[in-house]
Amino acid sequence: MLKLLEQLVEISRSQGVRFVLHFAKCRGKVGIDREIKALDVDGKPGPWPRIFPGVAPQNVVQQCVVKKVEVYKGSQLLGEYRSIEEALSSLR
Repeated sequence: MLKLLEQLVEISRSQGVRFVLHFAKCRGKVGIDREIKALDVDGKPGPWPRIFPGVAPQNVVQQCVVKKVEVYKGSQLLGEYRSIEEALSSLR
């Protein structure tokens, strides 16, 4: 799963897009905008231990089930996907 996050970071940097990962079992979100950030329920960045207590960044995708992935270019929503793999395939 760490490879998937690395691919999202690479695409974010090369194509100038931003990803927001929403989870079914965790309240927080993960934002990928050239780097991986923990986002609170309002979408604001915050300290990882507060937003995902007891979950390391490299384990968040395994421990929290991905519900949807949003892809943005600036403030424009390019698409919503059900999985990281689906989002990646749409951008290649």
